[in-house]
Amino acid sequence: MAKRSDPRGENFFALCTYRRNGTAVITPLWYAESGKRWYAYTPERSWKVRRLLAEPRCAFAASDFAGNPRGPWRTATAEVVRGPRLRVIRRLLRAKYGNRFRLFVLVTVLGRALGHGRGIGLVLTPDPEFP
Repeated sequence: MAKRSDPRGENFFALCTYRRNGTAVITPLWYAESGKRWYAYTPERSWKVRRLLAEPRCAFAASDFAGNPRGPWRTATAEVVRGPRLRVIRRLLRAKYGNRFRLFVLVTVLGRALGHGRGIGLVLTPDPEFP
């Protein structure tokens, strides 16, 4: 499947999650946008997932590969997704990133042996004040 071009021309977003003490942590992620939601895929036992399970409030912005923001921050609520809904997220990301995403999924599967857990999805719903 060919890579679908992103209307904004962005490949990454910086996800800002919060530790229990309120410290912000920024992590770069691939994303796919559909409707008014943004979708990502990550290992289940990653720290960002643990932080989002404790505090679903987050922020995100278009970024470079290293997670340096290149656009305005948007606040959002994140949901961790497992099961059948994960197929939709994978399909969106495969459509955007093609074989690069397939390779990432393979690395995630191999990472299970190292204790990183299964791949899971993140659904970011931006706050209403943002388009």
